[in-house]
Amino acid sequence: MTTIRRASDSDASALQTIYQKCLVEAVWQQRAAETIPDFVDVMHGETVWVAVDALDHALAVLAVQEADAYIHHLYVAPQTQAQGLGRALLQHLQTYLAFPWRLKCVAQNHAALKFYQHLGWHQIEQGQGEDGVYYLLEHTGPL
Repeated sequence: MTTIRRASDSDASALQTIYQKCLVEAVWQQRAAETIPDFVDVMHGETVWVAVDALDHALAVLAVQEADAYIHHLYVAPQTQAQGLGRALLQHLQTYLAFPWRLKCVAQNHAALKFYQHLGWHQIEQGQGEDGVYYLLEHTGPL
């Protein structure tokens, strides 16, 4: 059984592991583990939600900048992907944060783009970032 709750300080190590594994194992980029910043630093000032299993182990994380309804991070541990955790986090968020929402997704991250498109996200802009071309996506809700 999966539960969604706010992240706590005690989750920092598990969230760093999820974040780092997702970036290191991403087929759309080549990043060494030592070049990945601390998750605590990149999500500073954001509201962070975590999906946990029955033993309260973190499986996925979502960080949002509330004022802009901007989803800055959504990562699912590689071993638990395609189990509905990303969708569960987003469904939980809609009970908490008004639409429209926005996020950026790297164009080469085909799996994530397919996931977001399946949930009804639409591309509204394209840009260039440190990981290459990205799309600014928007969702006007509900999921």
